[in-house]
Amino acid sequence: MHEVSVMSDIIKAALDELSKHDVIGVEELVVLIGDLTSLGEEQMMFAFEVMSKDSVLSGAKLIIEHEPIRLRCKECDFDGPAEILRNEGYDHSVPVLSCPKCGGPVNVVKGMECCIRSIKITEG
Repeated sequence: MHEVSVMSDIIKAALDELSKHDVIGVEELVVLIGDLTSLGEEQMMFAFEVMSKDSVLSGAKLIIEHEPIRLRCKECDFDGPAEILRNEGYDHSVPVLSCPKCGGPVNVVKGMECCIRSIKITEG
């Protein structure tokens, strides 16, 4: 469950930034997670709840925003979403990391992020 180590890094980064300000509490923490990270939203929420206790983040609402996968083809200049394979028998979908237009190789332009987007605070 790599969500715990990722959330640990997110909480550390948030606390480091918050220590530079006169913060009484945090109302919400907004995190952007790319669809290629394979991070589970429920696991991230649980890890945040447990790991933020006894800190200025305790009681804050964690908002997770998803960044869809975007590809750019190296051959035909396609720039858009990845094709997603879905199967009703599985919990996960699988992105196809080749051009949906020509089948050529691609660069992944978006979908790999994992970062803090914003923190809503209560100042002292």
